Amino acid sequence: MMNTKVIVTANGAYIDNIPPLKWGENKDCTYSGAVTTILNALGKNATYEQVAGLCGSAYHLSACYGWDPGSTLVNTSYHGLQIDCDWNATRAFGVDYHTLGEQDKKTYGEHARKSIDAGFPVLILGLIGPPEWCILTGYEKDGDGFKYFGRSYFDDDACRNESRVTDNRYTPAENFPGEYPGGFFRLLDRVCEPTPPKDALKISLQTCLDMFKPNDKNHGYGACEFMIESFNKDEYLSTFSKKNVGKDIHILLRLLLDERRAAHIYLSQSADLLSGENKTKLATVADLYKDMHDALSGVVPYEKLRKKGFELSPEFRKDMVAALQRMVALEKQARVIVEDILDNWDAPQDKLPKEEKLPW
Repeated sequence: MMNTKVIVTANGAYIDNIPPLKWGENKDCTYSGAVTTILNALGKNATYEQVAGLCGSAYHLSACYGWDPGSTLVNTSYHGLQIDCDWNATRAFGVDYHTLGEQDKKTYGEHARKSIDAGFPVLILGLIGPPEWCILTGYEKDGDGFKYFGRSYFDDDACRNESRVTDNRYTPAENFPGEYPGGFFRLLDRVCEPTPPKDALKISLQTCLDMFKPNDKNHGYGACEFMIESFNKDEYLSTFSKKNVGKDIHILLRLLLDERRAAHIYLSQSADLLSGENKTKLATVADLYKDMHDALSGVVPYEKLRKKGFELSPEFRKDMVAALQRMVALEKQARVIVEDILDNWDAPQDKLPKEEKLPW
């Protein structure tokens, strides 16, 4: 059921009442935040934690650009992992995204306007500000062409300059059709049969395993070792730019806390999809993700990470190394159990009773 309302203006159209995207609300993964907002606008009862669990960002850890916080975000490093699972979040709610073929790439604007006219926001990487995920919400005719606007996690920065904010409080696009539009300009205007929740959970758990398969400094355990080494040496270099990006440590740690919190909530809710031993095992995995979150937040709480400039004292660095080592040990325990659950997925005792209430 569509909830969106399209307002037609003299020069264009926009989708009304798409809420802001904000940092510091335990919803810091820009992909999961933008997708959740779009699904809600389309009348789907999706939560951020469900989307993060379904698309796999809840299990994610990447340092592909060293300490660049954007490197931890879903999809911007999925290609390096050769994982294809982010569609799982939208299909679980009966919405299928698609990108444009080579023959259509000159008509991004036409496709975007058609989607907006039909009440479907467009998902774009880097529409406003740095290359994070944004939502295209409207357009207006501008001379011989069109200008576009939408929502991003950087709208508060844009709003400091009122000339950059449209009359309907959406922020004008700086970079339509966004960064790398061939892969990251996504239309969500196709309805599909929702993936059964248990099947979507299975995809999520397989993604959980896939996230930590590579053993290099860019991903998974290798990225954990890179972070631990950085704290031990008090060096926080970007492997991409060769510059010190230690000032962004608070963002990367905040994302890591947010992701593990989301994993705990999603898996706790999803345990009721299973029965018998697998239900008990999944509840145990959920608890392990809570322990990962608590190990990190015990050193630096999320609220503290909302502020820049906390001191990287020797004591803090020592405590953070211990917390990250604890997180790695818990991650390894969780993955052993997840693999066991998947190996026994079709065991008779794990068939979902017909009367079982689904979590969404």
